[in-house]
Amino acid sequence: MKTTVCLLVLGLSVSAAVAQQKTTGKMAGNAEATKAELIKLDQEWGAATVRNDVEFSKKFVADDCLFTEADGTVTTKARMIQEIESGKSKTTANQASEYNVRLLGPDIAVIRHNLTATSINNGKDTSGEFRRMHVMVRRNGRWVVIDSQSVRVGPVTMAVKQ
Repeated sequence: MKTTVCLLVLGLSVSAAVAQQKTTGKMAGNAEATKAELIKLDQEWGAATVRNDVEFSKKFVADDCLFTEADGTVTTKARMIQEIESGKSKTTANQASEYNVRLLGPDIAVIRHNLTATSINNGKDTSGEFRRMHVMVRRNGRWVVIDSQSVRVGPVTMAVKQ
């Protein structure tokens, strides 16, 4: 009995290791292209925000996405769309820089970048410099944001892990 259990555990461990190597190998071969794709999508989202292109955000942001704003409030995709459509939230300029993309698997990634934005929310100037982080997953063959956080900061540079 002990031998059977040991062999079963060994077999499952080897299977998991082989599966991990296949996934890692697949991801490593496409890693740079995937990172470039994610940065491009984020830049397109920024441009769509300035254009007030709600349709882009509806497609790019998952329905269950949560946003933690720089003031600490948490909002939903539905609320974000409502604020853009009503004119309560308007971004007139944004410039992302210093991207760092971490691929955590073939279908999940974390993107960090700095952002300088000119914006108004509910009549209040919310312009400034921010550090942003987005968690993205690939669903039905396309990347979507499932979580996003903004932190207000002064002029910063991105730390790079050595």
